[in-house]
Amino acid sequence: MIALNDQQLNDFQSALDWRTGLKLPDGRVLGVAGKRGRIPEATDTRVRAVAERCQPAGKTILEFGCCEGTHTVQLAGLCKEVVALEVRPKNIACALVRLFVHEVRNVRLLLKDVREVDGGFGRFDILFHVGVLYHLADPVEHLARIAPLGDQLLLDTHYADDSSRYERSDIRHGGKSYAASAHRDGAWDDAFSGVEPTARWLRRDALLELLKDVGFGSLDVLDDRVERNGPRLTLLASR
Repeated sequence: MIALNDQQLNDFQSALDWRTGLKLPDGRVLGVAGKRGRIPEATDTRVRAVAERCQPAGKTILEFGCCEGTHTVQLAGLCKEVVALEVRPKNIACALVRLFVHEVRNVRLLLKDVREVDGGFGRFDILFHVGVLYHLADPVEHLARIAPLGDQLLLDTHYADDSSRYERSDIRHGGKSYAASAHRDGAWDDAFSGVEPTARWLRRDALLELLKDVGFGSLDVLDDRVERNGPRLTLLASR
Protein backbone atom coordinates (compact mmCIF):
# COMPACT_ATOMS: atom_id res chain seq x y z
CA MET A 1 0.00 0.00 0.00
CA ILE A 2 0.98 3.66 -0.29
CA ALA A 3 2.77 4.80 2.86
CA LEU A 4 0.26 7.12 4.51
CA ASN A 5 0.60 9.00 7.76
CA ASP A 6 -2.54 9.43 9.85
CA GLN A 7 -3.21 12.91 8.51
CA GLN A 8 -3.05 11.74 4.91
CA LEU A 9 -5.40 8.84 5.64
CA ASN A 10 -7.78 11.22 7.41
CA ASP A 11 -7.74 13.48 4.35
CA PHE A 12 -8.74 10.58 2.11
CA GLN A 13 -11.46 9.69 4.60
CA SER A 14 -12.94 13.18 4.67
CA ALA A 15 -12.58 13.87 0.94
CA LEU A 16 -15.35 11.43 -0.02
CA ASP A 17 -18.73 10.30 1.26
CA TRP A 18 -17.87 6.66 1.94
CA ARG A 19 -20.49 3.91 2.25
CA THR A 20 -18.16 0.91 2.68
CA GLY A 21 -14.86 0.16 4.37
CA LEU A 22 -11.90 -2.14 3.93
CA LYS A 23 -8.88 -2.74 6.11
CA LEU A 24 -5.52 -1.65 4.79
CA PRO A 25 -2.52 -3.98 5.08
CA ASP A 26 -1.37 -2.06 8.17
CA GLY A 27 -4.69 -2.67 9.95
CA ARG A 28 -6.15 0.82 9.59
CA VAL A 29 -9.44 1.27 7.74
CA LEU A 30 -10.18 3.27 4.61
CA GLY A 31 -13.87 4.05 4.45
CA VAL A 32 -16.61 3.33 6.97
CA ALA A 33 -18.51 0.36 8.31
CA GLY A 34 -20.87 -0.78 5.58
CA LYS A 35 -24.13 -2.69 5.72
CA ARG A 36 -25.03 -3.84 9.23
CA GLY A 37 -22.10 -1.85 10.62
CA ARG A 38 -19.31 -4.27 9.75
CA ILE A 39 -15.82 -3.88 8.35
CA PRO A 40 -14.68 -7.00 6.44
CA GLU A 41 -12.01 -8.83 8.41
CA ALA A 42 -10.72 -11.07 5.62
CA THR A 43 -11.08 -11.89 1.95
CA ASP A 44 -14.74 -11.94 0.91
CA THR A 45 -16.13 -15.45 0.54
CA ARG A 46 -17.19 -14.79 -3.07
CA VAL A 47 -13.68 -13.62 -3.95
CA ARG A 48 -12.27 -16.65 -2.17
CA ALA A 49 -14.50 -18.86 -4.29
CA VAL A 50 -12.96 -17.37 -7.42
CA ALA A 51 -9.49 -18.04 -6.03
CA GLU A 52 -10.30 -21.63 -5.12
CA ARG A 53 -12.53 -22.66 -8.02
CA CYS A 54 -11.57 -20.62 -11.10
CA GLN A 55 -7.76 -20.76 -11.30
CA PRO A 56 -7.68 -16.97 -11.86
CA ALA A 57 -3.91 -16.45 -12.17
CA GLY A 58 -3.16 -14.89 -15.56
CA LYS A 59 -6.87 -14.49 -16.36
CA THR A 60 -9.18 -11.51 -16.90
CA ILE A 61 -12.20 -10.75 -14.72
CA LEU A 62 -15.21 -8.58 -15.54
CA GLU A 63 -16.81 -7.24 -12.36
CA PHE A 64 -20.42 -6.06 -12.48
CA GLY A 65 -21.25 -3.22 -10.10
CA CYS A 66 -17.98 -2.67 -8.25
CA CYS A 67 -19.47 -0.04 -5.89
CA GLU A 68 -16.52 1.45 -3.93
CA GLY A 69 -14.03 -1.23 -4.97
CA THR A 70 -13.87 -3.47 -1.90
CA HIS A 71 -14.15 -6.64 -4.01
CA THR A 72 -12.15 -5.07 -6.84
CA VAL A 73 -9.02 -4.68 -4.72
CA GLN A 74 -9.24 -8.30 -3.62
CA LEU A 75 -9.87 -9.63 -7.14
CA ALA A 76 -6.94 -7.66 -8.53
CA GLY A 77 -4.56 -9.66 -6.40
CA LEU A 78 -5.72 -12.89 -8.03
CA CYS A 79 -5.62 -12.23 -11.76
CA LYS A 80 -4.03 -10.50 -14.73
CA GLU A 81 -6.63 -7.73 -15.05
CA VAL A 82 -9.98 -6.66 -13.64
CA VAL A 83 -12.40 -4.57 -15.68
CA ALA A 84 -14.83 -3.13 -13.12
CA LEU A 85 -18.17 -1.61 -14.11
CA GLU A 86 -20.01 0.95 -11.98
CA VAL A 87 -22.88 3.32 -12.79
CA ARG A 88 -22.50 5.87 -9.96
CA PRO A 89 -19.70 8.46 -10.33
CA LYS A 90 -19.48 8.84 -6.54
CA ASN A 91 -18.69 5.14 -6.24
CA ILE A 92 -16.10 5.40 -9.01
CA ALA A 93 -14.35 8.20 -7.09
CA CYS A 94 -14.19 6.07 -3.94
CA ALA A 95 -12.98 3.04 -5.87
CA LEU A 96 -10.21 5.07 -7.52
CA VAL A 97 -8.94 6.23 -4.14
CA ARG A 98 -9.11 2.70 -2.73
CA LEU A 99 -7.15 1.30 -5.67
CA PHE A 100 -4.56 4.10 -5.38
CA VAL A 101 -4.01 3.58 -1.67
CA HIS A 102 -3.67 -0.20 -2.15
CA GLU A 103 -1.27 0.42 -5.08
CA VAL A 104 -3.41 -1.65 -7.45
CA ARG A 105 -2.39 -1.14 -11.08
CA ASN A 106 -4.19 -3.93 -12.97
CA VAL A 107 -7.74 -2.57 -12.81
CA ARG A 108 -9.73 -0.59 -15.38
CA LEU A 109 -12.75 1.21 -13.96
CA LEU A 110 -15.54 1.98 -16.42
CA LEU A 111 -18.56 4.22 -15.81
CA LYS A 112 -21.14 1.85 -17.22
CA ASP A 113 -24.72 0.75 -16.60
CA VAL A 114 -24.68 -3.06 -16.48
CA ARG A 115 -28.03 -3.09 -18.31
CA GLU A 116 -26.19 -1.82 -21.41
CA VAL A 117 -23.56 -4.58 -21.47
CA ASP A 118 -23.92 -7.23 -24.16
CA GLY A 119 -21.89 -9.69 -26.19
CA GLY A 120 -20.14 -6.90 -28.08
CA PHE A 121 -18.41 -5.74 -24.92
CA GLY A 122 -15.53 -8.19 -25.27
CA ARG A 123 -14.49 -11.54 -23.84
CA PHE A 124 -13.30 -12.33 -20.32
CA ASP A 125 -12.27 -15.47 -18.52
CA ILE A 126 -14.41 -14.90 -15.43
CA LEU A 127 -17.57 -12.87 -14.81
CA PHE A 128 -17.89 -11.68 -11.20
CA HIS A 129 -21.53 -10.78 -10.59
CA VAL A 130 -22.26 -10.11 -6.91
CA GLY A 131 -25.20 -8.18 -5.47
CA VAL A 132 -26.50 -6.80 -8.77
CA LEU A 133 -29.00 -9.18 -10.40
CA TYR A 134 -31.75 -8.61 -7.82
CA HIS A 135 -31.68 -4.87 -8.53
CA LEU A 136 -32.70 -5.30 -12.18
CA ALA A 137 -36.20 -5.04 -13.65
CA ASP A 138 -35.37 -7.69 -16.26
CA PRO A 139 -32.71 -10.06 -14.93
CA VAL A 140 -33.54 -12.58 -17.66
CA GLU A 141 -32.63 -10.31 -20.55
CA HIS A 142 -29.53 -9.18 -18.68
CA LEU A 143 -28.18 -12.69 -18.14
CA ALA A 144 -28.94 -13.60 -21.75
CA ARG A 145 -27.01 -10.53 -22.93
CA ILE A 146 -23.91 -11.08 -20.81
CA ALA A 147 -23.67 -14.86 -21.11
CA PRO A 148 -21.44 -14.71 -24.23
CA LEU A 149 -18.85 -12.61 -22.38
CA GLY A 150 -17.22 -15.41 -20.37
CA ASP A 151 -16.94 -19.13 -19.73
CA GLN A 152 -17.25 -18.90 -15.93
CA LEU A 153 -19.76 -16.86 -13.94
CA LEU A 154 -19.56 -16.34 -10.19
CA LEU A 155 -23.09 -15.20 -9.37
CA ASP A 156 -24.40 -14.10 -5.98
CA THR A 157 -28.01 -12.95 -5.81
CA HIS A 158 -31.25 -12.94 -3.85
CA TYR A 159 -34.11 -15.00 -5.27
CA ALA A 160 -37.85 -15.20 -4.67
CA ASP A 161 -39.55 -18.10 -2.92
CA ASP A 162 -43.11 -19.18 -2.16
CA SER A 163 -43.21 -17.03 0.96
CA SER A 164 -42.39 -13.87 -0.97
CA ARG A 165 -44.58 -10.95 0.06
CA TYR A 166 -44.26 -9.46 -3.40
CA GLU A 167 -46.63 -10.04 -6.28
CA ARG A 168 -45.88 -12.56 -9.00
CA SER A 169 -44.32 -10.94 -12.07
CA ASP A 170 -43.05 -13.59 -14.46
CA ILE A 171 -40.66 -12.72 -17.27
CA ARG A 172 -41.03 -13.94 -20.85
CA HIS A 173 -37.92 -14.32 -22.97
CA GLY A 174 -37.10 -16.40 -26.01
CA GLY A 175 -40.52 -18.04 -26.04
CA LYS A 176 -40.28 -19.16 -22.40
CA SER A 177 -41.65 -17.84 -19.13
CA TYR A 178 -39.44 -17.56 -16.05
CA ALA A 179 -41.09 -17.33 -12.63
CA ALA A 180 -40.31 -14.12 -10.79
CA SER A 181 -41.72 -11.68 -8.24
CA ALA A 182 -41.76 -7.88 -8.20
CA HIS A 183 -39.62 -6.17 -5.60
CA ARG A 184 -39.45 -2.53 -4.59
CA ASP A 185 -35.92 -1.18 -4.92
CA GLY A 186 -34.14 1.92 -3.64
CA ALA A 187 -33.16 5.14 -5.36
CA TRP A 188 -30.14 6.65 -7.08
CA ASP A 189 -28.82 8.17 -3.86
CA ASP A 190 -28.59 4.76 -2.17
CA ALA A 191 -25.20 3.29 -3.02
CA PHE A 192 -26.52 -0.21 -2.32
CA SER A 193 -29.55 -0.01 -4.63
CA GLY A 194 -30.18 -0.24 -8.34
CA VAL A 195 -31.25 2.62 -10.57
CA GLU A 196 -34.84 1.51 -11.14
CA PRO A 197 -37.70 1.82 -8.61
CA THR A 198 -38.80 -1.77 -9.15
CA ALA A 199 -36.79 -4.93 -9.62
CA ARG A 200 -37.76 -8.54 -10.19
CA TRP A 201 -36.38 -11.49 -8.30
CA LEU A 202 -36.31 -14.80 -10.13
CA ARG A 203 -37.48 -17.96 -8.40
CA ARG A 204 -34.60 -20.29 -7.59
CA ASP A 205 -35.57 -23.00 -10.10
CA ALA A 206 -36.18 -20.37 -12.79
CA LEU A 207 -32.74 -18.86 -12.21
CA LEU A 208 -31.01 -22.22 -12.56
CA GLU A 209 -33.05 -23.06 -15.65
CA LEU A 210 -32.21 -19.70 -17.21
CA LEU A 211 -28.48 -20.16 -16.66
CA LYS A 212 -28.61 -23.47 -18.51
CA ASP A 213 -30.72 -21.90 -21.27
CA VAL A 214 -28.10 -19.19 -21.89
CA GLY A 215 -25.27 -21.69 -22.21
CA PHE A 216 -23.90 -22.53 -18.78
CA GLY A 217 -24.06 -26.31 -18.74
CA SER A 218 -22.46 -26.79 -15.32
CA LEU A 219 -23.96 -25.22 -12.20
CA ASP A 220 -22.48 -25.58 -8.73
CA VAL A 221 -24.39 -23.93 -5.87
CA LEU A 222 -21.71 -22.95 -3.37
CA ASP A 223 -23.95 -21.40 -0.72
CA ASP A 224 -27.70 -21.08 -0.18
CA ARG A 225 -28.79 -19.04 2.80
CA VAL A 226 -31.53 -16.84 4.24
CA GLU A 227 -30.64 -13.19 4.86
CA ARG A 228 -32.66 -10.33 6.29
CA ASN A 229 -34.03 -9.36 2.87
CA GLY A 230 -34.75 -12.89 1.71
CA PRO A 231 -33.12 -16.09 0.41
CA ARG A 232 -29.81 -15.73 -1.37
CA LEU A 233 -27.37 -18.03 -3.12
CA THR A 234 -23.86 -18.06 -4.50
CA LEU A 235 -23.14 -20.27 -7.48
CA LEU A 236 -20.45 -20.96 -10.04
CA ALA A 237 -21.75 -21.43 -13.59
CA SER A 238 -19.42 -22.83 -16.26
CA ARG A 239 -19.70 -23.71 -19.91
